[in-house]
Amino acid sequence: MEDSERNSAGDWELEDSTSEKPPYKLPARISRMLYPFQLQGLRWLWFLHCRGTGGILGDDMGLGKTIQVSAFLAGLFHSGLIRRVLVVVPKTLVTHWIRELTLVGLKSNIRDCSCPNVNVRKSELQYAFKEGGVLLTTYDIVWKYYNTIRGDFYHDVDDDEEGNLWNYVVLDEAHLIKNPKTQRFQRISEIPCVHRIAISGTPIQNNLEEMWALFYFCCPEVLGDRDEFRERYENYINRGNEKDATNPEKHIGSNVAKELRELIKPYFLRRMKDEVYFATSLTNENTLPKKNELIIWLKLTDYQRKLYEDFLNSHIFNKMRPRLLDITILKNICDHPDPLILKKVAAEGTLEGMEDMDGKLNGHDMARLKNMALNVAGYDDDALQVGQLEVSCKLSFIMSLLKNLLEEGHHVLIFSQTRKMLNIVQEAISLKGYRFFRIDGTTKISARERIVKGFQEDFGTQIFLLTTKVGGLGLTLTKADRVIVVGPAWNPSIDNQSVDRAYRIGQTKDVIVYRLMTAGTIEEKIYRMQIFKWGLFRTATEQKEQTRYFNQRDIQELLSLPAQGFDVSSTQKQLQTEHEQQLDMDESLREHLDFLEQQGIAGVSHHSLLFSKTEVLPTLNENDHAPARKRRRKPF
Repeated sequence: MEDSERNSAGDWELEDSTSEKPPYKLPARISRMLYPFQLQGLRWLWFLHCRGTGGILGDDMGLGKTIQVSAFLAGLFHSGLIRRVLVVVPKTLVTHWIRELTLVGLKSNIRDCSCPNVNVRKSELQYAFKEGGVLLTTYDIVWKYYNTIRGDFYHDVDDDEEGNLWNYVVLDEAHLIKNPKTQRFQRISEIPCVHRIAISGTPIQNNLEEMWALFYFCCPEVLGDRDEFRERYENYINRGNEKDATNPEKHIGSNVAKELRELIKPYFLRRMKDEVYFATSLTNENTLPKKNELIIWLKLTDYQRKLYEDFLNSHIFNKMRPRLLDITILKNICDHPDPLILKKVAAEGTLEGMEDMDGKLNGHDMARLKNMALNVAGYDDDALQVGQLEVSCKLSFIMSLLKNLLEEGHHVLIFSQTRKMLNIVQEAISLKGYRFFRIDGTTKISARERIVKGFQEDFGTQIFLLTTKVGGLGLTLTKADRVIVVGPAWNPSIDNQSVDRAYRIGQTKDVIVYRLMTAGTIEEKIYRMQIFKWGLFRTATEQKEQTRYFNQRDIQELLSLPAQGFDVSSTQKQLQTEHEQQLDMDESLREHLDFLEQQGIAGVSHHSLLFSKTEVLPTLNENDHAPARKRRRKPF
């Protein structure tokens, strides 16, 4: 911190060179709690404040985005620069925000508008309108009561700036408004405010339009409307990012991406863990603990293979127009080949793992499932119950790996997308007598903090079971140094968030991550799609030229039987060819890989090496130079 930023009282002070307004002052007690890179984040937020606009705080997961924004708000209140702030968060993060706001001295300013009691919410909202403060609420409540929150029924409220009720609207996990067609996006965008801050370590989860949506919320003047963004940036970058793009297409995509990065640079702040660890002394050794992410390619068991093939070849499955239902069933077979799930689904009309896609099945789907339960492969249910490990390659591998890790004293997080698979894992480890903690969607929010604290402080319990949808948000589990992700999510950020529960500020041990994939199945295709999406994100936000691994054809053939069979992963072979010269392993990791190879797996890929090389664009010939493009005028 520069001495010039301290006033005579020791407070941290920033001037506004653009107006006559009072300076920004952050009490010394708060500023000294922050790392230098976090104070730099406050400088960036102040830059946006002085220009009357907003932006996206996109720091890597685990770098303290919540404390940065909380501290910045504390300084604004302390300086008398704002009166009223709306903070919108997922329900599971309310307690976390109350803790962070209290830590920076804003306990008396908090108005908790997240509880189910309508009268309490109304009282808190009225207080915030009349007296000011930080109104903390959830996305669901804003969606239901947005007319009230935007002040439609409170005409006696004093507006602070330009007729705006709120000085700030802050969205945590802001990617939850990534779809601009939803009412959630539209209603939140209608709330009158001066500044808007979006907090998200994953502003692009599937496509570039999601990033546009966040910028349109924060600072709509930057990227223009959706059609303009698609025509000027998205189409060119998407095509240029494919492996089979022509040389001119690659050059055009690269140039357009550079233009986009320059345009959003003032309004988008992202720092990575490895960029800040050394400078901030986050560990005693002044070095970042290592993180090795491994893709474990598993071979389907005979049971899984037969059920998988029979389903793809059945008359129930539509090869030309596969439905989400078909894909989800195939993913369930990859986890555990229990045909009872089909009967259960047919009876209840729901399928776990489809929560984000409506979850409830229509009559046609239910009829298809009943046929499936009766006609797809004749399995002996009793045989499946007796030999759980023998019928599921994932369960067998997890139990072998756990035995090794627990004997070596490691603490392990196990993430599954579904409670069903988590139940199967829990049953298996219980039979072994292993102790464990667990959090899933049925765990009460009030109990989560107690469970997390128990794991962090209990030296006798080495296993923590979690579902990705719940366990991937707002939890710090740095006691763990091993993470098992049971299967890939369509959205790569879901798996990344799970990993970062352990690999974050406070971690002092090297971390190994095991991402389980079944070779030759839909999971391999999903992983390819993850890589493609992650490449788009890096292209739009990072300076170097990114490696192009796949094209659309590679990732669209989701539902065909593999030509090479189920014992070989073509993706693993491709990544090995791409990165084998970069492998740099110490002796302990090399020995551990030898152990993994002995478990009958199809192979290992080093996920950590993805995008580690800078691709060199091919030279253009005389006749195929990329045409010049008109740059969009910068807002400032």
